[in-house]
Amino acid sequence: MSHPVPSAPPEVPGPVADFSTAAGATLRQLHARLGMDMWAVSRRDGEDYVVLQAIDATCVGVRAGDVLPWSDTFCAATVAGRAPRFALEVDEVPGWAHARAATGLPFRSYLTVPMTAPDGAVLGTVCAGSRTRVGERVEQHVAEVELAAGLLGTVLAYELRLEQEARRAEHAESTAGRDALTELGNRRAWDLALAAEEARARRLGSTASVVVVDLDGLKQVNDSLGHAAGDALILRAADALRRLRPEDFAARTGGDEFALLLPGADAAAAARVVERVRADLATAGVGASVGAATRRAGAGLVAAWQEADAAMYADKAARAGRRERTRAGTARPQVHPALFTTDPEHGSTAAQIVRLLDVARRQLGMDAAAVGQFDGDTWAVRHLAAGPGVPALTGFRWERAGTFCERVLDGRLEPVVPDALAHPVTADLPLRAELGVGAYVGVPLRRRDGSLYGTLCALSRTPQPAAGPRDAGVLEIVAEALEELLTREEQRAEDRHGVLARLDLLRRDGGPRPVYQPVVELGSLRTAGTEALTRFPTGTPDEWFADARRIGAGEELELAALRAALGQRPAGPGFLSLNVSPAVAASPGLARALEGRRLDDLVLEVTEHERVEDYPALLRHLAPLRAAGLRIAVDDAGAGFASMRHVLALAPEFIKLDMSLIRDVHRDPTRRALAAALTTFAHQTGADVVAEGIETAAELRCLQELGVSHGQGYHLGRPRPSGTAPGTAPGAPGGNAA
Repeated sequence: MSHPVPSAPPEVPGPVADFSTAAGATLRQLHARLGMDMWAVSRRDGEDYVVLQAIDATCVGVRAGDVLPWSDTFCAATVAGRAPRFALEVDEVPGWAHARAATGLPFRSYLTVPMTAPDGAVLGTVCAGSRTRVGERVEQHVAEVELAAGLLGTVLAYELRLEQEARRAEHAESTAGRDALTELGNRRAWDLALAAEEARARRLGSTASVVVVDLDGLKQVNDSLGHAAGDALILRAADALRRLRPEDFAARTGGDEFALLLPGADAAAAARVVERVRADLATAGVGASVGAATRRAGAGLVAAWQEADAAMYADKAARAGRRERTRAGTARPQVHPALFTTDPEHGSTAAQIVRLLDVARRQLGMDAAAVGQFDGDTWAVRHLAAGPGVPALTGFRWERAGTFCERVLDGRLEPVVPDALAHPVTADLPLRAELGVGAYVGVPLRRRDGSLYGTLCALSRTPQPAAGPRDAGVLEIVAEALEELLTREEQRAEDRHGVLARLDLLRRDGGPRPVYQPVVELGSLRTAGTEALTRFPTGTPDEWFADARRIGAGEELELAALRAALGQRPAGPGFLSLNVSPAVAASPGLARALEGRRLDDLVLEVTEHERVEDYPALLRHLAPLRAAGLRIAVDDAGAGFASMRHVLALAPEFIKLDMSLIRDVHRDPTRRALAAALTTFAHQTGADVVAEGIETAAELRCLQELGVSHGQGYHLGRPRPSGTAPGTAPGAPGGNAA
């Protein structure tokens, strides 16, 4: 039967409209013209079939956001050529037998056509189903549906291209946070990039993959050669990981761990990236374990990150096994991952330096501007602002005696060289040929105390005949502005290495020490469980954790404290409560630390040390652990807005009243009223209340009268190490850290 060309094609919004609006309008028009019970626009996302838009007029059971295995769908059979695009009787199409059985959808008539991009790529399908036989009228209008699907494919292809350009702009202009050492994204930037890509994937039905890279032997390098050598190893790895598409995103998510986000990459593309990453790291002389996973529509990118992390650890185990086999018969010391490593805080100083360099580069019309530091006999690029096509030279090192900068400082070379190839001092310099320098401007850089730091220089790949003293004057002005920033950066580096040295000493002395404080049922005064607290050789826990977070080692320290608490858990009744920050709660590291343990007798206490950027992502991380029995507690309720946001977002099993609310609660009507209100709220939401810091019998009686179910404090039991008798080893007050 021939299909007539429709006289009035559907009015699909053009490429200026967003795809979601276009899809919704198209389905409404098709449903109005052709009837049928269900209309949907769907995409194949790897092995999943994702419904992006749907009209379900008779409650067939198809909704936007539904995810099915691709192989179980009617559309899959049609795209594979096993079924037609339209059938009046679904039961008469053998190719759809599996889809009928797998989905249970009660379709009698069915229509599905590909949604293609202008280049012919199949981006998805437009499909419709009916409980009753629809008649030949729909069959006569299949061409109309095909036209609508083609127009939608054009809109979607256009929006996918816009999203690709948007990613590139986001990554280039991101202010979320740069790792000060590598200038890759930091953990906060990674979390935001993951959330943004998840939102795109859900809206457009697109896929993405995650690659996790963990460096080998960073601890051994730090221990044997010092942290400067460890930083050099991290920089070599970071440079090897920069070779991505502009829309991809690389971040340093931990001391020795990196992550790559690959939008649009399916499993095969991710596997190719893994092989290239392995090769690039090997070329850079960096050993690493690598894992990858591709987003599944039903689970999302957070789950893909966790799968990639697990794959990386499987790769680490396999590589260790191969090394063992190659060394069969020889003794080999066990190599453990570094416990405390470096991850500098948000690189605001580095960002300011790069912005100043970019201003100087643009003002002079040069291709690059760089801060070079003298380190003994070496000159190294510490900061760089470069135009398009200029290689990433951050970390580039050269013998000081062979540099332009050394010759400027000792007077052999003027600060401005308009044509480096024609200049007698620079023409034969190996560095000129190595970097392809056509023109050069350089001035000294000094610290705040006047000592020489290095040089500020601007480079061009082509000669600049007009370059002159004005250009050197521009750099001298910028150099004065850089003086304070560079001094501040060095001080921060010294602070970082000082904290790292303390953490290394702590690790060698056995790590953080757990103590355990009982949590008591206030009605019976029986022990319901214990909370693990952390103690350090000197200072308060808050100071140690704050220092570690400031240099980016917070997660490692928290997980070390958590593992110690689990490993030394005292025998006794009830649950064990463990403190973690929101960042650790939303990290694959938590699941690794809890792997193989019973979770139904553990409580995870989410602290208020940091702001939660993405509660949905945090909940997705915690969901499988909670499904296995893990319970959640929110700390410091009543002490601030952040803790109450935790309560509302996390729906915890325990709400802990801050000790500032409990102090003298029997004497203070305001404290008593707030404690009573929070207790009522907890009862109505099915949570238990734990009052912290109970120190007197009067406070205890008042809380019992208010109906508070649980409590802890010196009056009920002091923190003590595992294996000691109650009261024999009191802990220091406060310091409720991970």
